[in-house]
Amino acid sequence: MDKSSNWNPTRRDVVRGIGAAAAAAPLAPRAFAQTKKPVNLSFWTFDNPQQRPWVHKRVKMFMEQHPHVKVDFQWFPFGDLGKKLSVGFATGTAPDGFVSQDWFMPVWLDKGLLAPLDVKKLGYPSYDTFVADYAKAYVDGATKDGKVYGYPMWFYGYCNYLNTKQFKEVGLDVDKDWPQSWEQLGEVAKRLTIKDGDKFTRQGFKFAMHAAQWTMIQFNPILIGAGGKWFDESGKCIVNNEAGIRAMTIRASIAQKYGAEDPADSIATNPVPGMDFLKERTSMFFCHPLPNDLVKAQNAAMAEQNYFRPVQYPGSVTGKGISSTYGFNLVINAKASDEKQETLHDLYKFMMADLVDAWRDAAPFTFAKKTGWADNAEVQKFPHVNEIIKAKDEGVFLPRSLVFNELADAMHRGVQKIMLTKADIKTTLDEVAAEADRATAAYKKS
Repeated sequence: MDKSSNWNPTRRDVVRGIGAAAAAAPLAPRAFAQTKKPVNLSFWTFDNPQQRPWVHKRVKMFMEQHPHVKVDFQWFPFGDLGKKLSVGFATGTAPDGFVSQDWFMPVWLDKGLLAPLDVKKLGYPSYDTFVADYAKAYVDGATKDGKVYGYPMWFYGYCNYLNTKQFKEVGLDVDKDWPQSWEQLGEVAKRLTIKDGDKFTRQGFKFAMHAAQWTMIQFNPILIGAGGKWFDESGKCIVNNEAGIRAMTIRASIAQKYGAEDPADSIATNPVPGMDFLKERTSMFFCHPLPNDLVKAQNAAMAEQNYFRPVQYPGSVTGKGISSTYGFNLVINAKASDEKQETLHDLYKFMMADLVDAWRDAAPFTFAKKTGWADNAEVQKFPHVNEIIKAKDEGVFLPRSLVFNELADAMHRGVQKIMLTKADIKTTLDEVAAEADRATAAYKKS
């Protein structure tokens, strides 16, 4: 029956109609959401006991708010992510979106593997306002030809972590005696060392020996501080020049000159590189910011009694130490569909919308963003937070190289030869430089 022309509604009909409309109203958004086309994304990141769970949490929250989006979330050991991505791009199995360690950005950009980001979709009115919100050195690694390819996440420097209880045990005042030069580091480490015959029961200082990336992270500021650099203007590796030899001599001195370290004695792992320090097998260790939860999980007494603290690196000039700094970018695979790229913009904006929440879960990892977190009361109450921020602000970047993986692997093998077999420093660095140059030549040829 057609009611459009001759139906005269009664009061009861009107009331019934209003009630039906009201009952249907709450269902409208849900019905609309259900009509959205499903979007399936793949996303990769690195494993880390603090940061990876927070990233995963934000991804899950986003999916809850956007039921049509499904994210295949995968993670890999910190040192393996770059290599996994390289294989993925080579085989066509790279994810739609991923977290890129800063030092790999030159490769992705050189090969055109990343899609440019629309900064307006990330909440910025223009390119200029975007880049102004981050440190220039960091932005330089995430931009190319006036386009943004990386949405900056964490960005931090390394500190020298001290066991303050062990300092006191040997009569050292942490506030006055923390080492500010490489010579002071050696002397303090020697004083902190405990041996039972030829066996160390406590190493005074520990360099990481478990992964190539950590070899680079810890040697980088020694090289720069000694006046060296990884490559010259032509792209030739010059780590084997006079400054490089001087830097590697410093690197080797803790074990070979001061007798305060056994390079072969370590329980470090990729998930917890500072395990020797956390288990009190060494009194000092160069490390990324240490979260209290991580310390507590490995050494409850150290966390509860708070007998660990960060200070700045020693330097070639006393009091002028610098550390490595690096960060992470949220990026998009250039081959991702327009629909996936649009969704990844929404996901990334959501992930980074609450930095205090990120701090709450992953403190004390600092951020690349200049504003919106550092002066927050919750951030400032973290012990020695400004020491951690200072390391970020004054540190030096890892080499931005098209052959970073090859350089890191060659450097790692070189350090192992020097430290474990006492190989000649100059000869070994010649081998490292030659290997890096061969990798550069092969890259250019390909």
